[in-house]
Amino acid sequence: MKHAVLAAALAAALPSLQASPAHAQDAPTIARATELDGIVVTGSKRDTPYLRSDISVTVLDRDALQQANVTEFRDLDKLAPNVKFNVMGQLSDMFISIRGIESNPFLVNRASVYIDGIPFRELSNAVLNHVESVEILRGPQGTLYGANSESGLVLVRTRAPSATTEGEVNLRATHFGNGHGTSVDGFLGGALGSSNRLFGSLAFMASDEDSHLKNLTPFDGIPGKVKETYLQGKLRWEPTDTLSINAIAYHLGTRAPGMFEYEYLPLDVGLYNQRYADLYNGGRHAGDFTYINDAPKRTSKTENVAGASAQWQLARGTVDAAVSYREQRDTSGGYDFDMTNTPALAGRIHDAQRNWNGELRFSSLDDQPLTWIGGVSTYRVNKDSVLGTRVGPPPRGLESYVLAPLQGSDGQDYSVFGTLSYTPPALPKLTASLGLRYEQARRSTRQSAGELDLGPGGLVFYRDAELSHTFTATLPRVSLRYDASDTLSFYAASAKGYIPGGFNLAAAQNDVVNDKVLRYESEMMWSHEAGFKMNVLGGRGHIGGAVFQIASNNWQEIQLATDANGRPISSDYVGSDASIRSRGVELEGVLQPLRGLTLTANAGYVDAQYRKLLVGDNQSLAGNKVKLTPQYTAYLAARYQHRSGVFARVESAFNGRMALDERNRAFQPAVAIIGVQLGYETGPWTTRVYVDNLTNKRRINGLIFDNLAFGRDGNVYGPVDRPRIIGAEVGYRF
Repeated sequence: MKHAVLAAALAAALPSLQASPAHAQDAPTIARATELDGIVVTGSKRDTPYLRSDISVTVLDRDALQQANVTEFRDLDKLAPNVKFNVMGQLSDMFISIRGIESNPFLVNRASVYIDGIPFRELSNAVLNHVESVEILRGPQGTLYGANSESGLVLVRTRAPSATTEGEVNLRATHFGNGHGTSVDGFLGGALGSSNRLFGSLAFMASDEDSHLKNLTPFDGIPGKVKETYLQGKLRWEPTDTLSINAIAYHLGTRAPGMFEYEYLPLDVGLYNQRYADLYNGGRHAGDFTYINDAPKRTSKTENVAGASAQWQLARGTVDAAVSYREQRDTSGGYDFDMTNTPALAGRIHDAQRNWNGELRFSSLDDQPLTWIGGVSTYRVNKDSVLGTRVGPPPRGLESYVLAPLQGSDGQDYSVFGTLSYTPPALPKLTASLGLRYEQARRSTRQSAGELDLGPGGLVFYRDAELSHTFTATLPRVSLRYDASDTLSFYAASAKGYIPGGFNLAAAQNDVVNDKVLRYESEMMWSHEAGFKMNVLGGRGHIGGAVFQIASNNWQEIQLATDANGRPISSDYVGSDASIRSRGVELEGVLQPLRGLTLTANAGYVDAQYRKLLVGDNQSLAGNKVKLTPQYTAYLAARYQHRSGVFARVESAFNGRMALDERNRAFQPAVAIIGVQLGYETGPWTTRVYVDNLTNKRRINGLIFDNLAFGRDGNVYGPVDRPRIIGAEVGYRF
């Protein structure tokens, strides 16, 4: 259980992870007209021209990301239709909703992120430091990537070393309503030695930023601040013309005094102030981006990653191998259950996770009518979690939290997968593909006896427990692509995705022995889509679109046991006796109608509803909108660069009305977020000033809760996205 009593947090599922290829490739830009028709998609684990791919995919290269001022993962969603990245705060993990398939912020991501072939299921909103390319794939990718890719996939490749010595340094400063921020990042790479066979690179980043949300009554007067450091090293060795070996290692550290990982503000600030300003907050009034808490707060995160891959070119195909190790530690104290300046109840979390991942696959030559990929993969994870609470005034600061017993979970996954594609010589414009993956996932969980004090909610008792089960799944994918011409193709695909089941330790705490309560089953989902891709304006643009329909079985949904006033009385639990249906349409494109002018646009519409979901005393939520899924997304950006080097960009990202919980008690209204840039490029120098969220819109960007200490107070509370940010940066490249 992750945050069961800390804002209804819960057991994170432990999905299977497989490595994607980590070798470097030269990604073409989508910002230069002469190369628009040369975009390569690597998500199918075989380099495929954009026009010949049977996947709904957005491909972004380094230039496209820099021009859109994408510096954090949360900024990526504006560039892809029907994609929404939800974050519960400046420090929180990120949860991805694609095509109406939401990722519950306290359960599991139904979309995965791979960085240089290393899988991330719980991804912090770290800086995108020197990224070479990003691919956002919509629709199930389980055939090649296994569990927890049922809604889609995000593939990130960071900048790789080459034979040419190159580097850059960037300085950035930001200002917003509650403070300032500064950062510096850089890259240096090139050949090592005179053999021209060994290459290396170093990338770094350091930042210091005030909290976007200001606490008006911080414990001991400690203001919120985020300090981040990142260091990455890469090696590439080519001992022969047919063999290449890559290695990567990095360290990411985050220190945030005065901040908890998740912060929740009232949706109705006026109602909150009317109820609590004089009663508990000493006459102080909260605002759109300010809040009032008294809990001792501090967050510390550390992440260490190491991976290696090899590619061997044979006469009949290519062998790829990849292994990786990732460890992450996250300690955060200061969740204020009462959300006021009174010392009623506060919480603390600690998670430690270790992941091992490996894959071996063979890809046939791609110049034959019949091509195929086959491979095996394995994944292991160990996770430990400890919750803690503080009831009443703290005699000491962060040391005043009383810890609950240790809870742990383990996962072991083994997979066999393959894909066949056939283009009949008699029908050279038609290609049929069939993919299949068999996966075995063993899940186990353990708990030690003890208790956790919830103050007004009473005591939660922990009992000794040790549970395990093996889940299996067979995941097919079929597709058909028709190349109507050299500039137009159509495709249709059907695919199955899944998430392994798991266990409810909350049931063990209450002596419930029914297997259907203790263990929830694997989630299964079928997705059907049809789409097209087209190059236009003689190679100076491309357009793609799709329609889709998705249906789930055994949909995994979290429940929280509360009293009549909405206060938690035990740990949360997960049920899988639910289902959803989602359908919609999406369109995206990039055009260069004039020299120096680039237009980027996308639009998506989704109708996602619960078909079956029972809560409470047999109350049905069938027909409700799926939470954290905007009804539509859209984006329009225009960038013009004069031959003198002066450039300007204006953009607007649109998000439709979005339900903030499964009961549909509150919605984030439709909103448009405007950004502007003005800059100058000359030789190796680049300077830019910009404004994000120009109109300073307040948006709720995650799941809402009641007041967990006082119960239902007429308000609900949710995480607030970033305010208006004004920034300036200067970069030097060599």
